[in-house]
Amino acid sequence: MERLKFGGEAVRTPVTFTLTNEKIWSNNTGRTASTKMVGDIRAIKKTLHIEWAHASPQEVALINSYVSNEARPFFDVTFLDDEFNEVTASFYAASPTYEPWGWDEKRQFCRLLAVDLIEQ
Repeated sequence: MERLKFGGEAVRTPVTFTLTNEKIWSNNTGRTASTKMVGDIRAIKKTLHIEWAHASPQEVALINSYVSNEARPFFDVTFLDDEFNEVTASFYAASPTYEPWGWDEKRQFCRLLAVDLIEQ
């Protein structure tokens, strides 16, 4: 895979990319009287934590068009999974955070843009 993609569109290479395998447990999950855990894992969904540094306004706008889009809350993300396979799955975004970073020739850059993506 060449780069991280949102909706088939390459986005800026992140400085941090963390993948978590979230276990989705069945409704009967819990502890017995002897404190033994019981239940079934119904699915494993991916959560991606992504951070970009020193992004230009155009790069922030492109990322925002996916992670903060009221008309399209779910979008495809193509990435390398924990076994280094290229995967495309549908995700939604938690609230992104932005840390502005000074001005350079009358343009402001985003020092850090971070978002968590949760598999649908």
